[in-house]
Amino acid sequence: MVIEAIRKILKDYWGYDHFRALQEEIILSVLTGNDTLALLPTGGGKSICFQVPAMYKDGLCLVITPLIALMKDQVENLKKRKIQASAIFSGMNPGEIERTFDFAAYGKLKFLYVSPERLQTSLFEARAQSLPINMIAIDEAHCISEWGYDFRPSYLKIADIRKFYPKVPFLALTASATKEVRADIISKLRLNKPNYFQKSFERENLIYGVVFDEAKYNKLKEISSRVHGCGIVYVRTRKQAKEVSDFLNMNKINSDFYHAGLEQEERNKKQDAWKSGKTRIIVATNAFGMGIDKPNVRLVVHMHLPDSLEAYYQEAGRAGRDLQKSFAIAIINKLDKQELEKRMETNFPERSYIQTVYQAIGNYCQIPIGSGLSMEFDFNLADFCSSCNFDMVKAYNAIRFIEKEELLYITEQGFLPARLFITVNYHELYDFQLQNPDFEPIIKTLLRSYEGLFDVYVRIHENDLARQLGIESDKVINKLKQMDKKGVCHYLPAKNKPQLVFLCNRLPKDHVMGNLSTINKRKEVFRKKMDAISEYAYNFKKCRSITLLEYFSETLPKNCGHCDFCLKAGNSGLSSAEFEQLYHRIKEMIDTKSHTFDNLKDELTDIRQDKLIAALKWMKEQTIISEDEHHHIYLN
Repeated sequence: MVIEAIRKILKDYWGYDHFRALQEEIILSVLTGNDTLALLPTGGGKSICFQVPAMYKDGLCLVITPLIALMKDQVENLKKRKIQASAIFSGMNPGEIERTFDFAAYGKLKFLYVSPERLQTSLFEARAQSLPINMIAIDEAHCISEWGYDFRPSYLKIADIRKFYPKVPFLALTASATKEVRADIISKLRLNKPNYFQKSFERENLIYGVVFDEAKYNKLKEISSRVHGCGIVYVRTRKQAKEVSDFLNMNKINSDFYHAGLEQEERNKKQDAWKSGKTRIIVATNAFGMGIDKPNVRLVVHMHLPDSLEAYYQEAGRAGRDLQKSFAIAIINKLDKQELEKRMETNFPERSYIQTVYQAIGNYCQIPIGSGLSMEFDFNLADFCSSCNFDMVKAYNAIRFIEKEELLYITEQGFLPARLFITVNYHELYDFQLQNPDFEPIIKTLLRSYEGLFDVYVRIHENDLARQLGIESDKVINKLKQMDKKGVCHYLPAKNKPQLVFLCNRLPKDHVMGNLSTINKRKEVFRKKMDAISEYAYNFKKCRSITLLEYFSETLPKNCGHCDFCLKAGNSGLSSAEFEQLYHRIKEMIDTKSHTFDNLKDELTDIRQDKLIAALKWMKEQTIISEDEHHHIYLN
């Protein structure tokens, strides 16, 4: 009976006839009241795992996620399905937050999305017991582990809310986690004998490849020309995003660029053009892709190496979600390895520098020592660094450490549209119109264009209002501000800046980062992750899929057969296993002494000459070996 009911919910609200692998099992685990940990790789349908059981049960589902953009996307998607949902995050007006809690408490919401930092506020604690919570979903659960690639200290406090909801099941979700991270999630969320579900990390339709080429742009052009369909190209900087996009367009490959520094309206247009197929290739920083479920991405190219295999797996995994053949390619050269080492330095600034940045933030926000708890500010990193004469990359990494000390946090940049709530009743509004005829046109247009203005904060668009009224948008904004001042409404203008929130009162400079062991531990974690991504990229002697799966403690019984290693082995006339064995034999022979081809041929009498030539050619292409003018072969 339960199974039929949840399948009907899936069909009625999402239009799907069947659950994806493990979704039904995870849902049933939650519905029987069990704490549950679920690892579903990118595109595996994590949100369905808490949205469907929450719709089956009476009450409210509390969803904890650190990503404001993802919160807003999911809330909008639920509303499109006629499901009541809302979110509480930085940048919202206190009155708006209170009203959202009221709606949640009175049973007018099915889903309430909050950031982990919000759980620690006195307002949440005051309202917590009035919320009819039926389950708690923790997205991006890997953020709780210091061994994870995106550790956030605020996640360590999530388990504290169990005191309010001792019988409510926790569902922890993540797309990627190593064995150590999984243990941390269970321990630090205090999951009680959790049911554990893990979908294999293997993506059989995804062809991984690493290409070593000094002329990266030309290699990208070649790959983009050979692989048909839409794609994503990941670069490290905003400048590179535009440069690479311009290069592709000059070579008649339809492209656009995307990064967090663009205005939200422009970002939305670029994203929509790519999703609809008007733009074929989007060249972007890692600001792109979170929450975007475009199934027919055929190609994901990395023009640099991310900081971890988890990040690479997630970004590469945006290809081929429709289970059709797709490609995930990294284009690397010698400089990438140097860049990884350089990141080790820039990611870990000295303690004195971190203290100086913290002090500068306090001065920038004009917060005296001993004040600032829970205060929020618009924060533009570029402006802050320019005014304080900081290098932006180094300052950003210093701020990440300050965040991990739980002194403050900065939200990702995200557009918060204008909102309006009419604070008077209908009759009072009518009286206001009679006494202020200049406001009558805008009030009538508001009431005609938007529902629920007397009940909740409603998103409005000043440009649309201006178009309907035949006036400039500045005049609309001015009218709304006047109405707010006269007490007729609460008008909250749009925001397009990250929010900086002080989690405690400002400390004296020398009280910051007192524990050096914290920095050293994070260095150790970063080094291990850096070594793993380097091993994946620069190791040309092993199947790519096997390397990835081993990192996540999963075993692949045989080589995938279609990554660059497997294909090269196959083209040589050798099986993957034979090719790997020959590779090792050649390496051992030339490890301490160079050899000519004839030397190798004489010693490897059991190997056919054409196969030996093919193997040597491949090793040369990958710059594993070189040949001098005397035809001596040696290891690079």
